[in-house]
Amino acid sequence: MPLIAGILFGYLLAKNKLLSKHLKILADTDLLTGLLNRSMFIHLLKTEILKTSRYGGTFSVIFIDIDHFKSVNDQHGHQAGDKVLSDFSQLIMEHNRISDISARYGGEEFVILSTSSDIEATTKHAERLRTAVANHHFETAGHITCSFGIAEFKKDEDNYETLLKRADEALYDAKQNGRNRIEVRN
Repeated sequence: MPLIAGILFGYLLAKNKLLSKHLKILADTDLLTGLLNRSMFIHLLKTEILKTSRYGGTFSVIFIDIDHFKSVNDQHGHQAGDKVLSDFSQLIMEHNRISDISARYGGEEFVILSTSSDIEATTKHAERLRTAVANHHFETAGHITCSFGIAEFKKDEDNYETLLKRADEALYDAKQNGRNRIEVRN
C-alpha cells in the first residue's frame, strides 16, 4: 500500500508542477498571438529600467499599431482579423533579435522592448519590420501597413510610464503624419 501511495503522490506532484507551469504561461501571454501580454511586458520593462539605471547602457521601446485595422475586421470578418494579428506577431518574432521582448499591448497595438539598443539601431530595426509588413501578403486581408513610435530610455528622466508615453506620442505622430511610417520622440 505505501508503494502505491508513493507513486500516486509522485504523480500528483508532477501533475501539479505541469499545471502550475501551464497557468504561468496563460497568465503571461496573449492567447491569440503567443506574445507576452501587457502586464508581463510592463514587468519586464520595469526590470530593464532598474538594470540599465544601475549598470548603464541603453534601450528603446517601439510602439506599433496596425493601420486601419478596423477595416480588416469590417471587410473580412473578425476571424480574418485574428489571423492577421497572429501572422503579424510571427513577423515581429522573425525580425526581432533574441534579446528583444515583444508583447501585444492591446487590440491591434504591439510593443517591443529593444534591449541594449539606442535610438538609431532601434529605428533601423523598426524600418526593417515596417518594410517586411508592407511587403507581406496576409492571406486573409492582403497587404497592410503599420505605424511605429519609438522612444529611447533616458536614465535620469524616465520611468516606465514616461517612456511608454513618449513612444505612444511618437506613434500618434506617425498616424497623424500619414501612417506606414516611423516617428521618434526624444
